[in-house]
Order: sequence, then C-alpha cells, then structure tokens
Amino acid sequence: MKKTLLFLTLALMLVALAAQEDVNPLRQYLDKPGLETFSKAMEYLTQLQIKAPENRQIEMQAAYFASMEINRILRETKEILAELSAGEQFLLGNILMSLDRLPEAVEIYDRINRDYPNWSCPWRHKGEALYKQKDYKAAVKALEQSIETNKEHYDAYVWAAFALYELKKYKQARKYLEIAFSLQAGEEGHYDEAIADVKIQELYEKLKQKTK
Repeated sequence: MKKTLLFLTLALMLVALAAQEDVNPLRQYLDKPGLETFSKAMEYLTQLQIKAPENRQIEMQAAYFASMEINRILRETKEILAELSAGEQFLLGNILMSLDRLPEAVEIYDRINRDYPNWSCPWRHKGEALYKQKDYKAAVKALEQSIETNKEHYDAYVWAAFALYELKKYKQARKYLEIAFSLQAGEEGHYDEAIADVKIQELYEKLKQKTK
C-alpha cells in the first residue's frame, strides 16, 4: 500500500510539473490510457531523464506508468481471452508468469493444454509455473507431458530434473538431465532455456553424489 501511495504521489508531482506545458503527455495517458498515449508519456519521461540523469524519481515514474500500462493490457486481454489465438494466449500466460502471477498463468496454460494437447511448449511452461509454486508432483506431470509431445524439448527435461530432485527421485532426475545434455543447442525446445547453466551443473553434481 505504501509503495502504491509513493508511486501515486510521484505521478501527481510529475503531472503537476507537466501541467505548465501546452501538451501534458502524462495527463493525456491518465485520461485516456492506450499504447499511443503511453508511448508519448514514455518519450516525455525520457526527455526529462536526458535533462536530469541524476533524478531517480523520473525512472521510478517511468516504472509506475509502465506498470499501469501492463496491467491495463492484461486486464483487457483477459476480458477477450476466448477471442485470442493459441499463440496470443501462450504469450499472455508467459507474461503473467514473468510477473509472478503464477496461478493465473497456470489457468491460461490449462486452457491451451485442453485445446492443443499436442503442443509441447505450454505444458513445459505450466510445469515451470507449478515448480515455482512448489507443486512439484504436478510440475513433473506437466513436464513429462511436454516430453511426451516433444522428445527433444531440452527445457522440459531440465525443469523435470529440478522438480524430481525436490521429490527426492534422484535417479530419474539424473536420467532426465543427462538426456538434456545429449540434445544439441539448435534442436527444437532448446531456445527457450530459462535456467542458468551454472545452476544446471550444480544440480548435476548433487545428483551424481546422490546416485553413486
């Protein structure tokens, strides 16, 4: 609540400053939110930042307006969810997951899984979201479905290994990780790797110790 009040205070301060100008892009965005007015507001803040690079409030205010625009887009997009293509729904789920709105992301992935059960990526991303919610059993189930629909989905094996490690199923976790190591970087599914290599190697060392 305090953070919201802080950002709102900063917003009002900048709007008040901009009010002295003939065109007030911040006020325009608040009055009529949209990509066009958002772009103008960001350009205005960028110009302020160029003139006063030491002013951290300007960066914070840019973050505030960006947050407003993200929430607007998400709210309006969810209202027309049934009209979205599968790819658009998948992107929406990924955005929600990036914002740590994990239950909402899982709901989107569930919808895609139901309508497109042979599409590997939504299963994989749902597995990641479930893993981050510490629902490791459900995560493994989703990730194994991803593997079933695409035997070369690198990230599915990696995330499954992490989830299985949490479930103390070390042999299966090691097996999946070694399968992932056998896949080439150019193969389908590898491009969306989301775990740093150092973390993967750390897990592998732990699994080797657990499965001697």
